[in-house]
Amino acid sequence: LVLKWNSRLHLTTLTRPQDFFERHILESAFSESLILPSVNQVWDLGSGLGVPGMVIAILRPNLNVRLIEVSRNKVLFLEEAATYLNLKNVEVLESRFETLESAPEKSCLTVRAIEKMEKMIPEILRLGAKAQQILIFGAKSREEKTRALVPDKEIDCLLIPGSNQRYVMNIIRST
Repeated sequence: LVLKWNSRLHLTTLTRPQDFFERHILESAFSESLILPSVNQVWDLGSGLGVPGMVIAILRPNLNVRLIEVSRNKVLFLEEAATYLNLKNVEVLESRFETLESAPEKSCLTVRAIEKMEKMIPEILRLGAKAQQILIFGAKSREEKTRALVPDKEIDCLLIPGSNQRYVMNIIRST
């Protein structure tokens, strides 16, 4: 499905199966392994081609996964993919995440590839203020800025397995 839609939507530059698997599927599976047991829903912000959200939904069918995407065409792709994969635990929402109310307490936000990520960190943190966990993918350079914005939360910056420069910040609300 990704290859079918990719020429129109530019979902990914990685079209070789091995590259796609290593970058999109394995990174998503790694993020799934970090999700706290007490979390009952995941909000995947700027879901795009559905990673990590779709992979999480497959690996954790007990979690409700909300794929949040602003592009109407990508929303249509995500809906088709969720139907094709028979993912009953996936909801696709066409929206700018900045317009959403705060995520619920037992939720985890994931953010992997959104435009102007650096500028959006405060908005992501606002949306996830009550969330139990936030996973932000990207460069290690985001860690310091993020720590300054949320001094009351535990933050681990973890190198993604198989990478030497891609990280995920695991932000956990103190209880």
